[in-house]
Amino acid sequence: MSIKGKKEGIYRLLGSILLLISFVLGLVLGFLIANNPLLSLTLLLIAVPPFVLSILLKLEQDFFVSNAKKCLYLLLIEMIVVNSITFAFYNTSLALRTVVTSSSNILLLICWHFSLSIYKRNKKIFFICGVSYFIIQFLILLSSISVSHFFIINLTLMISVSLGLLLITSAELRMKKKGWLKYI
Repeated sequence: MSIKGKKEGIYRLLGSILLLISFVLGLVLGFLIANNPLLSLTLLLIAVPPFVLSILLKLEQDFFVSNAKKCLYLLLIEMIVVNSITFAFYNTSLALRTVVTSSSNILLLICWHFSLSIYKRNKKIFFICGVSYFIIQFLILLSSISVSHFFIINLTLMISVSLGLLLITSAELRMKKKGWLKYI
C-alpha cells in the first residue's frame, strides 16, 4: 500500500533542499560582492547564527525551542550591532550593499525554515519572505548587470529559488486540492 501524497511530499522536500542550496549560494555570492575580508566576516556573523538556530529549532532541541524568543531577540541585537559597526567603519555604499545582501540571505533562511510547515501562519511567513526575497534579489540583479559573473550567479540563484518555491507551492496546492493537506 502506498502513502498518499508521497510524490508531492518528495517535491516539497526537493523544493526545500533547493532553497537551502540557494541560501548557501547566496552566502557565496555575498562573499564575492563584499570583496573584503572584514565585510565577509560581517556577512558570516549575520547569516550563520540564524542558520544554526534554525537547524536547532528544526531538530527540536529543548533548550532552543523553549527559549526561541530570547534567542531571536539576541540574534536581532547581534545583527543591529554588527550592522552599526559596518556603517561606522565603511563608506555608506559598501555598508548598504552588505546590509541588503545579508537581509536577502536572512529572508531566504526564514523562507527555508517555514517551507515544509503545515501551519497557516507559517505559510504566510513563507510566502511573504519569498516575495520580499525576490524583490531584494531583483534589485541586486539590476545593480549587478555591469559585472557579468555577478549577474550570472545572481540569476542562477533567483532561478533555483523560484524553482524551489514553485515545487513547494505546486505540490501543496495539488495536495490541498485532493484533500490530503489541511493547514492548521
